[in-house]
This record gives sequence, structure tokens and C-alpha cells, in this order.
Amino acid sequence: MGAFVALMAGLGGAAAWCAVVLVRRGRRGSTENADGLLIEQAARLRAQEMKTDGRAFRAHPHGERGSGQRRH
Repeated sequence: MGAFVALMAGLGGAAAWCAVVLVRRGRRGSTENADGLLIEQAARLRAQEMKTDGRAFRAHPHGERGSGQRRH
């Protein structure tokens, strides 16, 4: 019985620690230094380009007709 209580206490402690870590991460504001801002901006641009490329592929999965994209 004591081992079960210890196991539950350990699991509860781990869950509480995870909750504290997640709450602290959520409280962080935006990056305040120039390097971090540049990294975030580059990541946003990459994500936007990937999203746009995905839309273009879904619209024309085999290339646009008459665009000359044939294999030689």
C-alpha cells in the first residue's frame, strides 16, 4: 500500500511540474532582442512560403497546363 501511495505521489509531482513548465512558457512575451526578432520574422516568412507552395501544389498537382514543365 505504501508503494502505491509513493507511486501516485510521484506521478502527481511530475504532473504538477509539467503544468508549471507549460504555464511559464505561456507567460513569455515576444522576443525582445534583435536576433530573436529576426529569427521569428524568418520563421514566419518560411511558414508563409510553405503554406503558399502547398496551396499552389493542391491547385495544380501536375503543373500548370502549357507551362513547359516536361521531362526531357
